[in-house]
Amino acid sequence: MSKMFFLLIVVLSSTNSLYPKESKKKLIVLSIDGFPGYYANPDSKFYQYTPNLNKLRGMSNFSNLVTSVYPTMTYPAHTSMITGVDPEVHGIRSNTPFDPYNKNLGGWMWYHEEIKAKTIFNFIKESQKKSASVYWPVSAGAEIYYNIPQYWRAKNSEDEKLVKILSTKGLYEELKKEGITVSEITPDREKVRAGLYIWKKKKPDALFIYTTDLDSAHHTYGVYSNEAKEKLIEIDSLIKEIIEKTSLYSKKNLSFIIVSDHGFKDVSRICYPNTELKQRGYLNLEKNNWKGIFRTMGGISLLLQNDDLQFRFTKNELSSLKQTIESKCEGTKFIYEGKSFEKLKRKFHSGASAFLYSENNTGFGEKTDGDLLKLLGQTFSNHGFLPGDTSMKTILLSYPKNSNYKLKSIKNVLPLSCNWLKIPCNKDEKKK
Repeated sequence: MSKMFFLLIVVLSSTNSLYPKESKKKLIVLSIDGFPGYYANPDSKFYQYTPNLNKLRGMSNFSNLVTSVYPTMTYPAHTSMITGVDPEVHGIRSNTPFDPYNKNLGGWMWYHEEIKAKTIFNFIKESQKKSASVYWPVSAGAEIYYNIPQYWRAKNSEDEKLVKILSTKGLYEELKKEGITVSEITPDREKVRAGLYIWKKKKPDALFIYTTDLDSAHHTYGVYSNEAKEKLIEIDSLIKEIIEKTSLYSKKNLSFIIVSDHGFKDVSRICYPNTELKQRGYLNLEKNNWKGIFRTMGGISLLLQNDDLQFRFTKNELSSLKQTIESKCEGTKFIYEGKSFEKLKRKFHSGASAFLYSENNTGFGEKTDGDLLKLLGQTFSNHGFLPGDTSMKTILLSYPKNSNYKLKSIKNVLPLSCNWLKIPCNKDEKKK
């Protein structure tokens, strides 16, 4: 009897070795802030500077015509990536909180608790898996097993103390011992080094890395600048490093997603709609008094009413504002009714009484004094324009290639991640 039992064990063991169980699925998501889709066109003069990305896209699902969200800004977009829903639904409608009197001293929407919808990090935890994140926007306090959130105040070395406190206990110190520092003033290479260290040592099921240098170069020097070229070459070398150090091409259980949040557009003039509100008596921040105020985000602006005063613009007032602003700020559209208005309320901000957006190279600013329109002596690059604007289109890549995947929106990052990890994700589920 014992010999028969022994033989049975041997047979079963042999069978398991011949037909091993499928390896546990793993995922890496790399976000490259501010990667314009037109850079990835084969006829782009920058196409030649991304050989590693170009090779990878040939083995992946890839699109450089991916649509961002309303508004095409970093924090709303990155939150839509991990929730699969629009800013009006997840609640992160801007990079910064509404703060007309600047009492927040320039703070951003850093805290994960501000997100109303469930995120990929919630779904991963609920599935008894471990996530890791390096500098992902709106991740301070998130349910991430290994977390280094994006956070800063002074943008100097003192910020390291804040990031250390907000990170997973002991993780920041462990990275420092390896000579790795992550903060707002450290380059992308440090963020990727941190991510690869966590990947190797901690072995999470999913790793999210956020990089910023390309976006910063565009804001400071413009698209197609030498500085932008240098950062693009650098990020392409980091893609190669991730591929090599994770043995991506030989790991059938590993998926690699590369995504960006928005493109860039040259701006040649600035419209300041709050100057018109002040002139008409709706806005006086110096006297702590406002009935209405425009919040501007690059190529779009929304008109808010002071709910504390129970103030409401009449249709005649909105019509008058529309006539003045559109006539003086060429190429802008002021909408306060109709299908387009309702769409923006549904996707962007339900509390807006009007939206003002640009259809050309006019950007928006928030200052309250001076002329309504200012022509710039030199153009600069910015975003925030409507997601349908071709210059706002960006990239999304998913490796390995899957014929069932259609890459249309940055919101596709959530279903791509959940499908690969084989975890249930209901994007309509709100946080409790």
